[in-house]
Amino acid sequence: MNWVPYFLALIQVVLLVTLGAYLIRKRNSSFIGWLVNLNLLFFLALLLETIVLTNSVLIGTIVGVLIVILAIIIFVGLSLSFIFLFANAIVVWRREGHSLASSLTLITGVGVILVDVLFFFDPIKAPEPIKVFINVLLSTIIFYILLTVWNTLTSMFIYRWYFPKKNKDYIIVLGAGLVDGYKVGRLLGNRINTAISFYSQQIFETQKHPKLIFSGGQGGDEKLPEAEAMQKYAIQHGASAQDTLIENKSVNTFQNMKFSKQLIKSDGGNDQSKVVFVTNNFHTMRAGILADRVGLKAYGIGAPTPFYYLPNAVIREYLALFVMHKRFHIIMFILIFLIAVLNGVITWIN
Repeated sequence: MNWVPYFLALIQVVLLVTLGAYLIRKRNSSFIGWLVNLNLLFFLALLLETIVLTNSVLIGTIVGVLIVILAIIIFVGLSLSFIFLFANAIVVWRREGHSLASSLTLITGVGVILVDVLFFFDPIKAPEPIKVFINVLLSTIIFYILLTVWNTLTSMFIYRWYFPKKNKDYIIVLGAGLVDGYKVGRLLGNRINTAISFYSQQIFETQKHPKLIFSGGQGGDEKLPEAEAMQKYAIQHGASAQDTLIENKSVNTFQNMKFSKQLIKSDGGNDQSKVVFVTNNFHTMRAGILADRVGLKAYGIGAPTPFYYLPNAVIREYLALFVMHKRFHIIMFILIFLIAVLNGVITWIN
């Protein structure tokens, strides 16, 4: 009796249950991306095993062709992605200026070209053991980075599928930079509009008035705290002044969550208060992880982001998440280095 399909099916069930538990109880985790992709991997393995057992040449051929086509699309897409990245960098530069934060797609595009040169032209000229060491090191690092990028993108995508109940006590709106030092721009306006929409729907459906907490301090080039500008904007767009609170000391997302939690407690709330936060769709997962770190039980609603801004923003979020888990990544890089050294030594011995 062939136990392989039953074993794969069992693992699939365990992974699905684990994923469901995370989505319900620990949504604020980048581990969700790994769980989703492991589920897909084992589903594919189970599908292939089923095809082998059925001995269906037609189905096997169709699945094989689809896998080859998908692999070609991914390979060509990654190899030529620098074209899109450079085009996007030009648009971002024109609209956002030439800062380092606005140049991430440009830098990534250059990185893609360097990888293409390494892959297609084999430019490394060195004794064979050293060449093997360098090739294994670089190729494994590239694969690892691509894997973490894919898992991060998966986590971000899955996180967006959140439909909170209209029973909230507080809605935290995370700040962003002010235009000309005092005006709410499009990015921040989308956050506030999304929060007001949820606020209004909840009042309409349940007659329960949540408190809107506007969280954001004053930057060096700003004429007033972001929270005050946000509060004014919200009142002008339909929010009741008595339903608003401001947290005007935070200068980053961690402080947004920490100080907002303190404000909730000073307002009479507690750890049982039902809280949701609003930020842009690319930022919800990392903000949720930081909410967990300060002990604030809250999940995020994503506000829409202009498409031209998304690639740069997603790269920035990936880097921030990478740094948040730097200990794990350092361990992985050490292991990759040791594997490369081992391959080089084996080549030298042979």
